[in-house]
Amino acid sequence: MSGKLLTTKQVQEMLGVSERTIFNFMERGDLKGFKVGRSWRFEESDIEEYINRQRRKSEQKPEESVA
Repeated sequence: MSGKLLTTKQVQEMLGVSERTIFNFMERGDLKGFKVGRSWRFEESDIEEYINRQRRKSEQKPEESVA
């Protein structure tokens, strides 16, 4: 590990989601995090990797036509 560590609040702001959603992502294995004392921390590079995976997924889906 050599990257910047982020708090849950910082990840919420980066992704624009709630704290509960972050924990749901972790339960599904989509995000990695670890506890420092009673607080969760996330490596910035892991969050950026998650964002890039989501971008690739959305680019692979065919565009839906609106009727």
